[in-house]
Order: sequence, then C-alpha cells, then structure tokens
Amino acid sequence: MQKRVGIPRALLFHKYRDLWVTFFTELGVKVIISPKTSKTIKALGVGNATDEDCYSTKLYHGHALWLKDKVDYLFVPRFGSAHKKHVGCPKFQGLADVLRFMYPDLPAIIRPYYSEAKAGHGKLRYLQICFSIGFRFTSNPFRIIRAIRKSLKAQRDHLANLILSENKYYQWERSEIYVNIPPKRQEDESPIKLALAAHSYVLNDDYASVEIRKKLRDYGIDIITSEQVPRSLIEEQLKKLDYNMYFDYEREILGTILHFIDKKTVDGIIHIQIFPCGPDSIVGELASRFSKRDPEVPLLQLVFDELTGEAGVNTRLEAFVDLLRRKHQKQIDEKQIWRPILSQ
Repeated sequence: MQKRVGIPRALLFHKYRDLWVTFFTELGVKVIISPKTSKTIKALGVGNATDEDCYSTKLYHGHALWLKDKVDYLFVPRFGSAHKKHVGCPKFQGLADVLRFMYPDLPAIIRPYYSEAKAGHGKLRYLQICFSIGFRFTSNPFRIIRAIRKSLKAQRDHLANLILSENKYYQWERSEIYVNIPPKRQEDESPIKLALAAHSYVLNDDYASVEIRKKLRDYGIDIITSEQVPRSLIEEQLKKLDYNMYFDYEREILGTILHFIDKKTVDGIIHIQIFPCGPDSIVGELASRFSKRDPEVPLLQLVFDELTGEAGVNTRLEAFVDLLRRKHQKQIDEKQIWRPILSQ
C-alpha cells in the first residue's frame, strides 16, 4: 500500500512546499497537505498548544492534529538555518519534539535536523538526510537521486518566480507591470503603491492574515510583498546597520521596510507582526524608530494573534488607505501646479 506523508500547511511549508512535495512525490509517496487554515483548525491549535506559543505556532499544532489520523507519517523538519551566520526561529528546531511529547498518539514523525549556522551542515548533511528519508520508502538509490534533483529544481523555480529581478522590480516601480493580482480601480486612476512586510506564513495564509491582501486589492491598492523584493536591495539596506540582524526571516522584513523608507517608491508600508513572536517584536521596534526618523512614507504596524478581530483590522486599514489616498492626490495636484511653470 502506498505510504502517506502528511505536511502541515503552516510555518516553513510556505517557503519550502515545492521542495518537500516534489521530493516525496518522486519517491512514490502520497503527500497529504492539511487544508487551508480555518476556524476548525484554529480551534484545534489554540485549544491544545501552550499559551506561550506564538499565534502561527498554535496554528501549526492545529494543522498537525488535523492530519493525525489521515497519514502514516508527519513531516516536521527541525530546521535551523540555510546560512552560515543567520538563524531561523528556535521553535522551528524544537517543534517536532514538542509535538511528539504533547501528542503521543500522533503517527511517526520524520524530523531531520539541518542547520548551517549552528551545526555547520552543508551539502553532505543534506544528502544524508535525503537518503535517510528516501530509504524509508524505496530501496532504489537512483530513484532517491532523481527525487533530490527534481525537488531542488522545483525549489529554484519557485524562488525564481517569487523573488523579483531588479529589472522586473523597477518595471513595477514605474507602474509598467503588476507583480500580484491587479487591484480593483478605475482606468484613469493613478495607482497607490504599498509594501506589505510580514512572514511568508502570514502573507500566504488568508485566515491568519484576515485576508489582508484581498482587502487591499479591493481598496485599489497595488501591493508588493517582502517575499518579492530583490535580495540585493534588502542586503544593501542591512549593510547600513551597525549590527548584524542575524534572524534570517526578520532580515527580509526589516530590509524591505528600510528600503521603502529610504527610496520612497511606495505611498505606504504595512508591517504585520505575530504575537508573541520575539524576533518580530525586535524588528517592529526597529522599524518604528527608523520610520519616525524619516516619516515621509507612512508605516502602519498591525499585531495579529488568535483574538484579532476582522472589524478592528478593517477600521485601521480603511483609515490608513484614506490617508494614503489624500497624500497621493496631494502629490498629483502639486505636480500639475508646477508642470506648466517648469516647462516655461
């Protein structure tokens, strides 16, 4: 009988979906992914996880419990980092053990450990992990090699489609293209641009983010996310800091915010934080301070947890969008006033 591996649709899944799903599929495994976050999954997670966990980790518990009786294995990698110096959230490393001890009736957990920064892992360790997992499902080493190659290619293609090249980014900046679903607006309306900075597991989870991307599109806002900003532009900003922001995913968020505060190529920035995420709170304070030093680009910071209500988010978004529209229109009016004078 075909073995079934369950992958919770939460946390690192949103960064490595193509890698993981392709690898297991090529091994002949039936991959079962938990459904999109819902009220039911939230209730499962919040009702069973510890109070100290961040909201996103609580949702992960819900996704894992939804898969409990539907699979032969759960795939919960203990991922530390894919960089020599920068690290991820420490809870990513401990999550598999936490699940195993909290829920003894879970199926067997495949929980490989990989960390370049803390353990000095590299290509050899990665191959060891792949073969160790692969031999659970096939005795054919060539099939495992093929699965490794195809999964790595799938991940490279995913990143190539997700992260904009500098050329494509500048096209978006000049309003020549959209990099997300086009917003709803009148044809003669000048687009309002907004940067949305948050973790991938917030940006890509409509329930956890209270469908903020759809709301912004409905308001006629042209958005770009922190996932999409070219890494060269992010690193350029982080080099200006007097210290190394060593939390890998927070680098993406902070670098995006600093870039748009510096270059002023958007009308506003929204930064979503998850409570009570420690690295998120650090980046939130830094972003707030940099914004106050150079307040020309408005920054709205939202903190989400299991108690966040849609009505409150809607009110703050409406007020922020109204502020951006007024600011945007004022800039257009000023250009129209000065254009005939400058042309003389």
